[in-house]
Amino acid sequence: MKLEEIENLLIEVASDLQKMSGREAINLTSESSPLLDLPGFDSLNGVEATVDALSKLDLELDVINIFADDNKALTIREAATRILASMPTIEGD
Repeated sequence: MKLEEIENLLIEVASDLQKMSGREAINLTSESSPLLDLPGFDSLNGVEATVDALSKLDLELDVINIFADDNKALTIREAATRILASMPTIEGD
């Protein structure tokens, strides 16, 4: 899986959660930080989005909120890079 594909998945997951919560959805990019840029999107939403994204990727990570690292809000790209670095590599990828 490529970085851009993971970024798109994270954008989809965060946007869907925002819509399901009845809050304003904005267009996210790889440079957006859901915790800072989405109205009302908080750390609990980050946990929900993490569970959803990791489930869709069929991946287990020792992380509670993929959009935060040591109390720093991460961008979509930073979170995707974190996921990609944890994914097993497959010969030929």
